[in-house]
Amino acid sequence: MIRVLSPEVVNQIAAGEVVERPFSVVKELVENALDAGAERLVVELEEGGKRLIRVRDDGRGMPPPDLELAFVSHATSKLSSLEDLDAIVSLGFRGEALASIGSVSRARILSRTEGSEEAHEVRVEGGRVSPVVPAAGPRGTTVEVRDLFFNTPARRRFLRTAQAERTRCFEVLTRLALANPSLGLEVPGSRPVLLPPGQELEARIAGLFGEELRAKLLPVEAEREGIEILGFVGDPDTARRDRGRQFLFLNGRPIQDRSLAHAVQEAFREYLMQGRHPVYFLHLSMDPREADVNVHPTKSEVRFRRSRLLWSLCRRAVLEALEGRRRRFEGLGGTVAGRAAETAPTTGFPVLPKGLFGDEGGPGGDFGVPPGRTGKGGKEGAAGRRPPARGGERGDGGEGAERSGGPEASKVRSLLEGARRFLVLHDCYLLLETGDGFAVVDQHALHERVIYEKLLDRHLEGEPKVQRLLLPAVCDLPPGEKERLLAHRKTLEAAGLLIEDFGGNAVKLEGYPACLRKVDPRRLLEDLGSELAGLSSRPAPEVVLERFHSAACRSAVMSGDRLTDEEIVELLEQAARCRHPDNCPHGRPTVLNFGRAQLERWFRRRV
Repeated sequence: MIRVLSPEVVNQIAAGEVVERPFSVVKELVENALDAGAERLVVELEEGGKRLIRVRDDGRGMPPPDLELAFVSHATSKLSSLEDLDAIVSLGFRGEALASIGSVSRARILSRTEGSEEAHEVRVEGGRVSPVVPAAGPRGTTVEVRDLFFNTPARRRFLRTAQAERTRCFEVLTRLALANPSLGLEVPGSRPVLLPPGQELEARIAGLFGEELRAKLLPVEAEREGIEILGFVGDPDTARRDRGRQFLFLNGRPIQDRSLAHAVQEAFREYLMQGRHPVYFLHLSMDPREADVNVHPTKSEVRFRRSRLLWSLCRRAVLEALEGRRRRFEGLGGTVAGRAAETAPTTGFPVLPKGLFGDEGGPGGDFGVPPGRTGKGGKEGAAGRRPPARGGERGDGGEGAERSGGPEASKVRSLLEGARRFLVLHDCYLLLETGDGFAVVDQHALHERVIYEKLLDRHLEGEPKVQRLLLPAVCDLPPGEKERLLAHRKTLEAAGLLIEDFGGNAVKLEGYPACLRKVDPRRLLEDLGSELAGLSSRPAPEVVLERFHSAACRSAVMSGDRLTDEEIVELLEQAARCRHPDNCPHGRPTVLNFGRAQLERWFRRRV
């Protein structure tokens, strides 16, 4: 028998699309406040929003007749006719959010319009709406949502920890704060967030992500046929392993669009290695009739009527920002060839001492960042390397170059044990004469392996050696990343990374594993936070450590770092003692081996 569902059941079904978790409620309530002209917002969360979400604004407020319809499904003040759907200018318009929220919670709205002598309030519990009554309250609107999913225990069981839910709410608030940089936002709590009203986008980015990122922002500005793009992209050095700092906005609305994300990635194609993602904050402005935001109940997906034009304009705007950065550096210090001619190599053909690799055991020693490095060189390493060869692919050495990690290739240990002399190439590669030809060593990849095994060994021994900082490093992080790091503080401490809350958006780094010697504290914490972002729950210590080790390998010697002969010998000695010296922790080969037979074929000494 076919039955007509009751309004309560209909609203709970709709809530399944609109109200996924507490962050969904925060998003809908903040968007309503923005539509009401709010200039300041206070968002309070208890148990990550599971117990209470309270949003207070200083907007226009709601008169009693509007309060009577606030929790009624498909009741809205933002649309009046079908034609209005063709040019949506408000953030909310469906009239589903409050009805859906009220059907799965205990909610209250307190509101007073400007010029009114008193406020009024309306309550709802599980979809049952109470009459509107007079109350005391300031101008604006306060919405309280308590005990989310109290009447749908199956959905409540799927909520995550209070910490995880709070972090997700912060991520939503971050997007809305960037979409509306002039909005004042306060989130009270043990680690409060306070963003002043009236900010420009650049200042808002600095308030959320720190002044260091602000210093590396490149302005983006373009306009064509009524479409305008304004905002910033990060310098290529700010690229990350995740897409957590990619923000797109359309007429003040946070959106997601694969085509535009692809346009930005294409603009960065010659600037970034595979697996790295650019940072960007881009605001699009256009006639509302040029875009359809009525695609999904969350209103984050958009369809553009001139998508090809928008893709081309976005890519060109980002390219011009990157080219402008390159022009700023032209003429500083002469040409690359000229700079290279100014520095004569310090290493000839040193002979490796006999018995250098005779001892067994682990990496040993403390060859961290060598004291003799000058640090004049480039940016290779974890932030700028080619993707590792996979399976049977060969490295960059061309035909005849064997990957030392292949099943039939010679092992690095035996290769190094047979080495006689070495030559430094471009302060990046070591050319070793071997018993049957020569080998080329990537000193950065090899040093990564040495550091990685030291970190792992000392963690497994339960006694990581920690280098405490005389002056702790203070880093500003987005609220979500800060919450995530502090949630795993004990696990990170076991790995030798000592962090503490420093108030606001700041985290204090008090120490890190001694074998790293020299790291960029902010980059280390940012990378670790982004790696943890992909984990759905509190991970096992081994998972956190694996990501920490990967990020910490930035302290390996880089391309252009000049090593003394003694430091090179020490590096080769420790690498030969590693358990897996064939590859760096990211899979790249450390050594390419060229045999004498192959050399003779190249020079046609044999057929």
